[in-house]
Amino acid sequence: MNKTVLTLSLALICAVGLSAQAQQTAPAAPKPAPADADARVTIAGNWNISLDAGQGPMDIAATMKLDGKKLTGMLSSQMGDVALEGEFVDGKAIFYISFDGGGGAMDITFVGTMKDADNVSGTMTGPMGEIPWVGTRVKG
Repeated sequence: MNKTVLTLSLALICAVGLSAQAQQTAPAAPKPAPADADARVTIAGNWNISLDAGQGPMDIAATMKLDGKKLTGMLSSQMGDVALEGEFVDGKAIFYISFDGGGGAMDITFVGTMKDADNVSGTMTGPMGEIPWVGTRVKG
């Protein structure tokens, strides 16, 4: 019985030793990519937005903040500053602005899809119809 216990003990010690050695020399397994690599893409930050409503290009500076899915921020152009509110889900943004266009309140909706981490495009819909727009992230 002592030989059996000794043999099993030596076998166990060898197996543990070989396993530990294999773990030390084995290369680290690569980390799996996130299920949705675009889940890290966010619209939060500063943007340059450009659109043309038929009277030449209009440049808009945008600052966007996220709290969960809630999107808030500010658009600044030659027309002044206006607050925005909306939502950002799965790489898609929808936000609304309202301002006094001289003849009363103008309500405008922006819908956009992230192309990558630094580019977004979509349409702006309001009293002037549907107008395409593009946004580029401000670096730095």
